[in-house]
Amino acid sequence: MTSARNIGFIVLVDAGDNDVHKIREALLEIEEIDLVHCLIGPTDLICYGRTTDVSQLKTLMSERVHALLEDRFNPIERTETMLVLDHYGDALSSETHARPNGTGAWIFADLRISGSTIAEKLLGRHPEIKTAFNVLGRNDTVFYVEAETLDSLMGVIDEGFRVLRGIGSEGKPTKALSRTDTRLVLM
Repeated sequence: MTSARNIGFIVLVDAGDNDVHKIREALLEIEEIDLVHCLIGPTDLICYGRTTDVSQLKTLMSERVHALLEDRFNPIERTETMLVLDHYGDALSSETHARPNGTGAWIFADLRISGSTIAEKLLGRHPEIKTAFNVLGRNDTVFYVEAETLDSLMGVIDEGFRVLRGIGSEGKPTKALSRTDTRLVLM
C-alpha cells in the first residue's frame, strides 16, 4: 500500500541561461512533482508537489532535485522552496492543469489577517481561483488562477485581491492583503 502524499511544497526556479522547457520536462520526471509551469516574472518556473513525510521532502530537495538540476543543466541561478501548510480548492496535477484553461497566473500574497479566512472568501467569490496554499516561506499565501482572458484575470485581481477587506486584530475593518505579486503562466 502506498502512503498518502500529504506534505505539499512549492519550488520556484530561476533557470539562468538554461532552456526552461527542458528543465520543466526534467522536473516532471520526478514522481513527487505534480505540476510545473513556465512563468513570466522574477522566476522562470514554479513546481508544485507532495511527499509522504518531511524526511522524503528533505531527500527530494537536498539530493534528487539538486542532482537533477546540477547534472543536466548549466548552473541554476537559484531555487526557493515553500512548505504548504494548508491547501484550499482544486488539487493540481499535470493532467488537469498542465496548460491553463485560458490565462493562468500564480499570485503570491502577503496577508494582514488570517490566511484561511482570505482563501475561503476568495475561492467562494471567484471560481477562477482554482486553489490557494498557505505557505511557510517568503509569502503567506500562493493562489493559482485560471481565467478565460487576460481582462477577466485582471477583474479577479482588481475585484478580489485588491479590494478584499477583513477584520483586523483590533476588531476594525482592514485591507486583507498587504502586497501581491502576479506571475503569468506561459505553459
